[in-house]
Amino acid sequence: MTKRDTTREWELLFRAQGDEFDVDEFARLLDEYTVEFPPEHVVQSTIENCVVHVPRYASESSKLKRMFHTLSLQVEYVSKWFWLFSLLLFVSGYVATVFDSISPYKTVLVLSPMPFILGVLEILRSTDSGMAEMELASKMSLPQIMMARFVLIGSYNVVLNAIISFGLYWTFGIDLWKVLLFWVVPFTWISSIMLFLASRFRGRRLVPIAVSVWGALVIGILSNPKTLPYLLSLNDTLFVLFGVVGFALLWMQSIQLRNRAERGIFVEIAD
Repeated sequence: MTKRDTTREWELLFRAQGDEFDVDEFARLLDEYTVEFPPEHVVQSTIENCVVHVPRYASESSKLKRMFHTLSLQVEYVSKWFWLFSLLLFVSGYVATVFDSISPYKTVLVLSPMPFILGVLEILRSTDSGMAEMELASKMSLPQIMMARFVLIGSYNVVLNAIISFGLYWTFGIDLWKVLLFWVVPFTWISSIMLFLASRFRGRRLVPIAVSVWGALVIGILSNPKTLPYLLSLNDTLFVLFGVVGFALLWMQSIQLRNRAERGIFVEIAD
C-alpha cells in the first residue's frame, strides 16, 4: 500500500466514522508507515555540527561585560524624571544644609532612601502598564528587566549618597565615617522593605504609602531635640551591625523578588 492510498483510506475512515473509528484499524494504518533509524555516521555528523554552535562556558569577564551591557540598556528605559528629580532632591538638600544651618546628619538621614523609593515607583509604573514586557521582550525576560533596574536605581542612590556625604564633609568638616553610617543604615533597611513589598504587590499606591510612612517616621524622630544627639552618641559598632543586617536583608529580598517574578506571584493593589 502506497502513502497516497493510505492517505485516501484515512480520509474515508474519518469521513465515514468521524471520531468513533476502530482503534485496531487506526493502529493498522499507522503500521504502514516505517521510520528508519539513521545510520551511526549520520548521527555522529549531526552531533559534531551542533557542537560548533553550543556556547562555551562564560568567563567572569564576559559575565561582567554582559551585566554592564544590560544595565546600559536599562538607562534608556528609566524615565528621565527619575534621574533629574533625584539629583535635584540631593542638590536642594545640600543647599538647604549650607544656607539654612540644617544639621548635615539630618539631611543624609532624610534623603538617603528617597531615590530608591522613587525608583520603585518608576519600576512599578512600567510593569503595571505592561510596558516592561513590551520594551525588551525580544532581549530579556521580565525578572531580568526588574532586577536590572533595581540594581541600576540602587547604584544611582548609592552614588548620590556618597557625593552628598563627601560634599558635607568638605564643607563642614564633620565626621565622614559617621555621616556614611547615617545614610547606609536607613538606605539598606528602607530598600529591603521596599523590595519586600514590591515582590508581593504590584500597584503605584505602594510608593506614596511608603513615602508617607518614611516621612512620618523621620518627622517623629527629628521633632524630638534629644533624638539626634542620642543617635550621634551611639557606638559606631552598633551602626555597622545594623548596616550589615540591613544589607543582608536587602540581598535576601533581591533573591526572593527574582524568584517571585519568575513564578509570576504578585498581588494587585487596586487603584
